[in-house]
Amino acid sequence: METPYCAERGKALLATNRPDAKRFDIVFCAHTDTVQPVGSAAKHPFRLVDGIAYGAGVADDKRSLNAVWWVAKDLPARVTDRLAVAVVLNPGEESGSKATSAFLRGVAQKADRVMVFEPGRGEVPGGGFVKVRKGAIFLKVRFHGKAAHAGNNPQDGRNAITAMALAIPEIQNVAKKYPGVTINGDLVSGGTAVNTIAAEAEVTFDLRFADNASRDAVLADTEALCRQGFLEGVRAEMVPPGASSAMAETEASRALMALVDGAAASLGQSAPKWLTVGGASDSNLFAEYVAGVVCAMGVVGSKLHDPEKEWSDLRTARDRVLLAQVTLLRMAAQRRN
Repeated sequence: METPYCAERGKALLATNRPDAKRFDIVFCAHTDTVQPVGSAAKHPFRLVDGIAYGAGVADDKRSLNAVWWVAKDLPARVTDRLAVAVVLNPGEESGSKATSAFLRGVAQKADRVMVFEPGRGEVPGGGFVKVRKGAIFLKVRFHGKAAHAGNNPQDGRNAITAMALAIPEIQNVAKKYPGVTINGDLVSGGTAVNTIAAEAEVTFDLRFADNASRDAVLADTEALCRQGFLEGVRAEMVPPGASSAMAETEASRALMALVDGAAASLGQSAPKWLTVGGASDSNLFAEYVAGVVCAMGVVGSKLHDPEKEWSDLRTARDRVLLAQVTLLRMAAQRRN
């Protein structure tokens, strides 16, 4: 077991039955942090009503931490003798950091298949599972104009804010060319004073994409628009974004989904509903390196960013744990053959 310290986020965890393994047959991943700020647990304490748990962070991802522990507890020899199994706990999924990303990438580069224990999707009857997560990039575009007095000589200025206003709808329209892509200008800034033509402005777009080819095409189109410019005399500059990948449906992920589907059928559970969703998770980072990734394997919950309403259905915990355990058994059986 390893507990590396991730700067500004705390300790991570890597536990495995094969410390010397060059590859992990399967990785289980959950995260120990929550999106809720410090003090939320005291303000919105845990409570249980008719099998439904409420409280800050109760679904995302505290119940999944428990589920992963139960899945990995006392694995039978027919699993541990045939499979290298790893459990990963990330202390910085919500806020991210270079340290946590480096830790996960180190695991991902050794992994063949990954199950991420984000909560099952409570908005779907029976709780959905996730096969595709869109990638997310915060795409920044800066505008460089020329300052001038707005009353005395406005003609000498070049307004960066005006250029930004023209650019936002044009860049957002790029999304129409690519299925599964959304682009939204969500954060803007610019100018220095109300009597001065704005020399600088900046907009940050939230770019979501279902596959990495679409991501690359959108970035190329946006960069071309910036080179072309949006207003005479104002230079537009696309800031190169950090790396981010979509969790795409692949042949390897479909094979893993088939194992989960077969496990559900053998347990008499409802057939899993596999969804495509817009939000990202640790799955996206794993998908940069691992083709076979599925997500939302955890206890069913919802309202994850609302501490007053966040909930987790503990009545689904047993089924979710059994589902993962039987999936492991089916993997081990394949390995024997």
